[in-house]
Amino acid sequence: MKNKKKIIIIGAILILTIIGAIFGCKFYKDEQKQQEELKIEKEKKLLAEINSSYSEFVITKNEAKLYVKNKNKYNEVGTVYKDIVLGLEEQDITVKTKYFKVLGLDQEYYISYKDVIATEPIEKGKRYLNYILMDKTITTKETTNFYLDEQKKYSIKKSFTFPVYIIDGDKYYVEYDNQLMYILKEDIEKIEDKKNSDQAKAKEIATILYHFVYDPAKESCNEVICHTVQQVQSHIDYLKQNSYFTPTMKEFEMWIDGKLNLPKKSIMITLDDGSYGFNAAKIFTDNKMNATLFVVSSWFNPKDFETEYFEVHSHSFNLHNAYACPGQGTFGGGIQCLPKETLLKDLKESRERTNMTTVFAYPFYDFNEYSIQILKEAGFTMGFGGYYENGLPNMVVGGDKFRIPRFTFEGSTTTAYLKWILSTYN
Repeated sequence: MKNKKKIIIIGAILILTIIGAIFGCKFYKDEQKQQEELKIEKEKKLLAEINSSYSEFVITKNEAKLYVKNKNKYNEVGTVYKDIVLGLEEQDITVKTKYFKVLGLDQEYYISYKDVIATEPIEKGKRYLNYILMDKTITTKETTNFYLDEQKKYSIKKSFTFPVYIIDGDKYYVEYDNQLMYILKEDIEKIEDKKNSDQAKAKEIATILYHFVYDPAKESCNEVICHTVQQVQSHIDYLKQNSYFTPTMKEFEMWIDGKLNLPKKSIMITLDDGSYGFNAAKIFTDNKMNATLFVVSSWFNPKDFETEYFEVHSHSFNLHNAYACPGQGTFGGGIQCLPKETLLKDLKESRERTNMTTVFAYPFYDFNEYSIQILKEAGFTMGFGGYYENGLPNMVVGGDKFRIPRFTFEGSTTTAYLKWILSTYN
């Protein structure tokens, strides 16, 4: 009997052991399966996170490190700052992807996927490619800092040698990341004289002046300074066909100051007053030719005319009234003799209405030394006149920026006259 009980107990123990083993095995397998599922889910989330950071173009979320790859090891070599758009090389993304390869810089750099998010491409300005390289080359110190729009964009632990596009005080502008960026003089080890271009540089630049650009199919204009859109378009066509560059006002001033070189085939285009301004803005914008309207801001709202290619600067607030100074200048323009307080008030109002411009065109081309002193006190840095100001037909590097000459076009002015003007310095 006792043996029978022992057998039953042993059998029960064996059965319980087998059942326990079966349940234990099932629990283990379930645990393994659960862990595997968690792992797969985690990898899915990671892959989704990496993919959400990857695109043809990305933008840095904050200050981020740049790396170079050496034998499958990523070594930090620099910093890229917040809100910088980077192009990335196309690559297969896996859960093992930790870095993206950056395109467009001086060598192969990498950035962590954690530091960027996908974004849309931005158009980097290529206008500087019209400039002629200066005869200066810089070599930077062991760490090079690149700036754009008064903000640091890159800091690379490396010395570079660059030809220079612009020298503006302590800022030396060079090409980096397929755009124009500057390096501060404090980060430069060596500055050398070197001829960097064989292209012809502008030594003088003509400025032409239109007034009223009208469409005869819709409008009438009966003054000698009325120009049909067809007349203006014929001049634009000639300039485009012959590859002329039309500087912005900022580029023109920097050229006068010797801060940058412009191509020999350059010409400034200006218009005065503001009548028919919409037509002028449209024709130059449509043709992607830079021009400046000097507007009398008590007559017109300057902001109505501004476009990417059409600038607006000051022709005074309300000084376009003839014979305010009898016997002075051609038409007695008021800027020659009116009280200082009156002029400063007018010029202040004009600047406020024209984006705080520092560029002025004298009404009726009338000005004198008193006018120039008033302009300077009011915050202006340039003044445009008329024919052969300061005895010159064209502006020259280092010339008097308050006596800039202009060729006035009339309604009868032909392309032949434009060709002659260009021949005076080409």
